[in-house]
Amino acid sequence: MNLSDLITTQSTGSRVLRFVVVGGLAFALDAGLVFAMVHFGLDKYLSRALSLIVVVLFTFVLNRQATFAATGLPSWQELIAYVAASLIGLFINYLVFVGASWVGFPLLFAMAAGTLVASTFNFLAYGKIFKSKVD
Repeated sequence: MNLSDLITTQSTGSRVLRFVVVGGLAFALDAGLVFAMVHFGLDKYLSRALSLIVVVLFTFVLNRQATFAATGLPSWQELIAYVAASLIGLFINYLVFVGASWVGFPLLFAMAAGTLVASTFNFLAYGKIFKSKVD
C-alpha cells in the first residue's frame, strides 16, 4: 500500500491513520492556543476550555472530510450529533487533564493524557455519526 492508498482508502486502518493525523494537528492547535493564552495571563484551566471549543470546530471539518470522507454540506443532525459526541469526549479529556494536573504532570503531558484517553471514544463515536457516509 502506498501513501495515495492510505489517503483515499476507506479501510479502518486508513481511517485510524487519518484520524491520528487530524488529532495531531488538533493537538498542535490546542497546545498553541493554550500556551499563548497562559502566556498572556489567562488561567490554564480556562485557557484549555476555550481552546477545546476551537478544536471541536477544526476537527469537525477535517474528520468529516479527511477521516470519514463525507461529502456535501453536513445535516443539522450530523452537526448536533458531532457536537454532542465531542462534548462527551471533551468532558473525558478535561477530567483526565485536571486529574493529571492535580497529580503533578507538566502542562503538556496533562494535555496529552486527556487527549489520548478521549481519542478512542471520539473515533468510535464519529465513526457512527458518519457511518452512512463511508459504507
